[in-house]
Amino acid sequence: MILSELVSKNKILTNILGHLDHQILNQEVKGISSNSKDIKPGYIFVAIKGKNFDGESFIKEAKSKGAFLILAENKNKKNCVSITKGTSRLVYSTLLSIYYKNQPNVIIGVTGTNGKTSTVEFCRQIWVQAGWKAASMGTLGTKVGTHQSDAVYNSSQNSLTTFEPNELYKNLNFLAQNDVSHLALEASSHGLDQFRLDGIKFSGAIFTNLSHDHLDYHGNIQSYFSAKKKLFTDILKKQSAVAINIDNEFGKKLYEEIASKNHLILTFGENEKANIRIKSITHNNQTLKISIEFRNKIYDATLGMIGKFQAYNVIASASICIALGMEPSFVFKSLSYLKPARGRMEIVSGENHNSTIIIDYAHTPEALKSVLLSLKEIKKANGKLITLFGCGGDRDKGKRKLMGKIAHEYSDLIIVTDDNPRNESPAGIRSDILNGSPTAVEIPDRNKAIKHAVSLLKMNDFLLIAGKGHETLQTVGLETLPFDDYAVAKEALKTMNLIEAWFWTYCGQKKNW
Repeated sequence: MILSELVSKNKILTNILGHLDHQILNQEVKGISSNSKDIKPGYIFVAIKGKNFDGESFIKEAKSKGAFLILAENKNKKNCVSITKGTSRLVYSTLLSIYYKNQPNVIIGVTGTNGKTSTVEFCRQIWVQAGWKAASMGTLGTKVGTHQSDAVYNSSQNSLTTFEPNELYKNLNFLAQNDVSHLALEASSHGLDQFRLDGIKFSGAIFTNLSHDHLDYHGNIQSYFSAKKKLFTDILKKQSAVAINIDNEFGKKLYEEIASKNHLILTFGENEKANIRIKSITHNNQTLKISIEFRNKIYDATLGMIGKFQAYNVIASASICIALGMEPSFVFKSLSYLKPARGRMEIVSGENHNSTIIIDYAHTPEALKSVLLSLKEIKKANGKLITLFGCGGDRDKGKRKLMGKIAHEYSDLIIVTDDNPRNESPAGIRSDILNGSPTAVEIPDRNKAIKHAVSLLKMNDFLLIAGKGHETLQTVGLETLPFDDYAVAKEALKTMNLIEAWFWTYCGQKKNW
């Protein structure tokens, strides 16, 4: 694509670059990057100041590697086109969205503190049941599937909830070129605040909930909410489909603020004023039965998953599909066929064992509380609830004590361990958690902690292994090592079953686990 053609397609770019010399405007753009290591001849380099690096420090390298155009916010830099302070990220995303011009026809963004990963996956599955080639994109990477074939994961290179702009728009272009018509993607507060999503042609958006998280980045809960709200107020075009959980106080607030805008809004929740009202949610062993009222009709579905919050995620996905124009009866009928996302209330099964192990990504106070309340509701009176978790390093420190308190209040036994301590002191992180949970057992090594927790299980007990969910890596300092909660728990359970079999064979009776 010639630069002049790229610039002409957007007012922001026309204002910034339209005055350039014709020789530059007639250059062919062969790529765009904010990473000087990726620059090749014919590329545009955008200097962005990040958390750890300042792109302006790499301008010389980008120039030497063949960048024909360099954009920077510093007016005093030579060989650069100066752009307004604070706009480099927006300009970068805008350039990429035009350069990688193709996007799926229907794209919905899902934002909120909890439930994003499950909700985008449920949207994808409903669309696949309708016969469309659909995808989900976010924490689990990019997942594509059709009604005829199994879905395939393509992991994100950086494990971010919302991909970095270069990877994001390249993925959108790839999906569109491969006939994906529908896409649900996770819209993180970081991604929204950093303008990564501003170039996406959204058809709609979902607000799942909002609670304490990422305050190390946003400073306070109001700024965090404002970042989420941007999807609905600044990015969505008129007549977009919107689904909002009005059982959440911030969901109510969002609805009140955008109700007058020209969107097609469906609210959902147990609230009597909800458009899609949850009449009841009933746990039954490893299933949920939900009853939903919409336009004076009652719809029932049995979900093959556990956790009340999962019902909310399912209904969030149903709400946006209906807001987009799908037939309600088909959507509600499809809910019984949905499968949970990896690491979200995932049950670790084992033979001859009468306890339950759950792997869940819960890493915020509200998420942990929701999981524990759900498990307490289905746990039998004579069973115990064991909670194993830690908190990540270099992240919101304020939630650690809160999560400790929640675990202390709703668990019978707590094991505090490490969870991606990164560059922080693991002992310091655990100490922060223990301030809220003084009776917890502290086992730093997560592998040993999980094996110990499994060894404690008796009949009707529940073990929640929280925090990492689908993750298969553990980051300690500068080292990132393979680690999978599910695999470790499965192996520990296998060992336990072997011991049980030994007791049965040689002692003539089953051990009452």
